[in-house]
Amino acid sequence: MNHAPVLSIVIVNWNTRELLLAVLARLFDHPRLSFEVLVVDNQSSDGSAEAARAGFPAAIVLPQPVNGGFAYGVNRGLERARGAWILLLNTDAEASWDELEKFVNAAEREPAVAIFGPRITDQHGTLQVSSWRAHRPGDYLPNALFLGRCRGHAQPTRAADVDCVSGCVFLVRRGVLCEVGGLDERFWMYFEEADLCERVRRRGHRVRWLPDATFVHAGGLSAAQSAERTFTAFRESCLLYHAAWHGRLRTEWIRACLVLGLTLRLVAWLLLAMAGRGGRARLHWRALCRLLRPGYVGELCRRPRQVLTVPQVLPLVVR
Repeated sequence: MNHAPVLSIVIVNWNTRELLLAVLARLFDHPRLSFEVLVVDNQSSDGSAEAARAGFPAAIVLPQPVNGGFAYGVNRGLERARGAWILLLNTDAEASWDELEKFVNAAEREPAVAIFGPRITDQHGTLQVSSWRAHRPGDYLPNALFLGRCRGHAQPTRAADVDCVSGCVFLVRRGVLCEVGGLDERFWMYFEEADLCERVRRRGHRVRWLPDATFVHAGGLSAAQSAERTFTAFRESCLLYHAAWHGRLRTEWIRACLVLGLTLRLVAWLLLAMAGRGGRARLHWRALCRLLRPGYVGELCRRPRQVLTVPQVLPLVVR
């Protein structure tokens, strides 16, 4: 293929072989746009990369020597992506060409917008939260005290500019990535899309939620295989995000709120365990121990950004 495709679809996979094959089967079934699929396999042990290559030779499969996390995997795909549009797609998201075409066409009608998120439901048709306002230090004490739902941000019902959209189905203009860079690989999982949206908005670009297309997202199937790592990664990524955008003092406040929230929930899980119903006490204890490490926030504040420079010149196609 000598010409650049309209759409580059980047899929990061870790041990979700059957989901990956199902996603690829849908993508290669009568496509409506010129496209390429880049499968970044983060050191799976279930034969995902081999099965993808065997079943879908047109896919560009990029096996990695390590599981560097979601942002790391996305950036390995961005290094090879050639499309005018880049779509990040989870293996547990269902994407038909009916919806993909509607989504890209709707985005094409918004030339002043950089990033788009679609309407997302679960398998039963229930609307999922897929857009957020920017994360703020003031949100964490109510969340710790079980009051987060009372302060929840209402989902839009029509097309609207938002602060951040979900990374499970995430459409971005290649030109914007050339300007601001790819994802920050300090984020092993979670908050990487919020950080990118923040960087994009601070450059004067817009992020928009579109209801024109609907995607189904099962959610968390890869993360569930490594529950403890993802549970602690969420909190570490939260602190990394605020260290980048709100400084050390406010990040220390957020850590204190997270410690309070984990402590209250740990007590609740221990009480449930005494009644024979506990199951997540260990996760909360491990995360709490990590947050209480001396100098933890300072260490996170000192970590340098690891943002991919997306090339202006399209890379050559090498399979």
